Amino acid sequence: MGAEKIDRRLDLCGKVCPGPTFDTRMTLNEMAAGDRLEVTTDYYPAKQTIPMLMRELGYPCELIDGDKPVFRFIIQKI
Repeated sequence: MGAEKIDRRLDLCGKVCPGPTFDTRMTLNEMAAGDRLEVTTDYYPAKQTIPMLMRELGYPCELIDGDKPVFRFIIQKI
């Protein structure tokens, strides 16, 4: 997805299921088409749940720093 600007950031470190996925979805609902969301989390299962939700919604999702304890997703709402 490259280094385009981020329109909103969501820090979900310390939150557990269903928090990270639910909060990501609710934040995206508030955003306009074309906006980009950066989600930061340390909840390992989110590596599966957030990308799975983005596939269902049809939103591009990129995992950044996936090999680190704290990782990020860049999601584009379309």
